[in-house]
Amino acid sequence: MNSEFSNILKPFKIIFIILIIEFLLTFSFFTAYYAKYDKNLFEVKINDNLIKCYYSEKYSNGFIINTGTSDYNDVENDINEIEFNNKVYLDLDEYELYYKNGNRASAITDWHKNENLNYKKVKGTTIKLQIKRKNKVLYDGDYIKDISEYVNENGRYFIHIYSTRKENLITKVETHISFNFIFGGGNHDEKN
Repeated sequence: MNSEFSNILKPFKIIFIILIIEFLLTFSFFTAYYAKYDKNLFEVKINDNLIKCYYSEKYSNGFIINTGTSDYNDVENDINEIEFNNKVYLDLDEYELYYKNGNRASAITDWHKNENLNYKKVKGTTIKLQIKRKNKVLYDGDYIKDISEYVNENGRYFIHIYSTRKENLITKVETHISFNFIFGGGNHDEKN
């Protein structure tokens, strides 16, 4: 009786395994297709100087699809040096990228402006900022442009920018931008 029952269930087991394989193949196709997202370009400047920075992005589509990229932006200077000034302004601009024909340029993966593209400034993104020096957090809060209060003496400063862009109710792109710069010359902080 046991072997008869086992023989009856055998075709169902095979069908069940085939259905699982089909589901996994379909799921992997949709994950790869829907993991593509529209990437934006960020420009970071301190006192009108373009800053070399590292960025990483995480795209989340509900609970299923998570993907991302990371790289350095395409700025010529390898060391960010800023001349001493009483006023220090951090400019952060985010742009959507479009081809000349008006279609969204989704396949762009690096952060540099290109003559073949049009750029539309983005507003309304949630941005958090953290400023560090000598392993101390000087500022941690919402993005502010005027950072003179926190960057006010010679030395190396570390900046972290966290941007969250919601595309719809469940889809979001989180961008982390980090860089350091030397303010007022020199290349080391004195040890205290």
